[in-house]
Amino acid sequence: MLDLDHSASAQIEEFIESVIDNTPSQSDMRFAEQVLGQGRAVLPTLARAVEEKPWEAVLLQGLPRFDAVARTKILTLLLADCAGRLTAYADFNASVLTDIRPNPRSREQNAQPERLGMHNDFPFIADRSRPGFIVLVAHEASGEIPRTLLAPASAIVERLDDETLTSLQQPRYTALVGTKLAWPEPRRFTFPLLIRVGDQWRVLYHFDTISTDPALETDEFDVFDGARRTLGALADELGNLHGHAIRKGEALIVPNDHYLHGREQMQTERSGRLVFRAYATHPDARPKWESVMIRLRDE
Repeated sequence: MLDLDHSASAQIEEFIESVIDNTPSQSDMRFAEQVLGQGRAVLPTLARAVEEKPWEAVLLQGLPRFDAVARTKILTLLLADCAGRLTAYADFNASVLTDIRPNPRSREQNAQPERLGMHNDFPFIADRSRPGFIVLVAHEASGEIPRTLLAPASAIVERLDDETLTSLQQPRYTALVGTKLAWPEPRRFTFPLLIRVGDQWRVLYHFDTISTDPALETDEFDVFDGARRTLGALADELGNLHGHAIRKGEALIVPNDHYLHGREQMQTERSGRLVFRAYATHPDARPKWESVMIRLRDE
């Protein structure tokens, strides 16, 4: 947890006002252009925290609170630029920001009031394009606020027996990806659910798109499917344990490779909630000249 003092909060607010003054169009992409490369200078404490432990989630408190949506949008973009490299996806929603709120017209699962199962975002995508960090900032949070559920990969691994851990590291799992993306046709990926990366663990999981390889022999299938179900149950348990209701003046920075996240069911009639989300790739994941808007299909 990082709790900003008044001076740091005032510096952020001053920067955001300067972006507003220099962006008469008030468009999200123009805001993003003003923010690029500024995050580490405006908020060095967050930059240091992410650089020192990029596998740890950060709860940021003491942020300025805005009534105007445009200012909260800029804040979200600034935090993404600070955590990594602000990134948007032309083949996903073609936007640098996503507003997360109950919306029956949206195709995104996080816009539906039902509980959002544990997952990470686009875990099968190549390193250069995959979101390294998910930034969530509350603009409105009143009434009964659902918690964002968090399950660290390291905590999942600690609770696994050796046989299950070994199974989850084998590429015996599959997912069809692209049915909701602007791809010419979906692609099937095969992968393990856990990967050791130095001293840390990377987890690849989605509550409703991943399945155990159906081509496996029955005995093998039962072993690997049992391991998958164990991971899912642990993710649910840990998510409930580590959940946090994001309040106004707070942000969550979630390392996408190292955490699964979800959300409690939204009681839409008893709460007001508007959260903005931005993505950041790791700073060195792709060339510096490349645009903010890339494609998930890029490898």
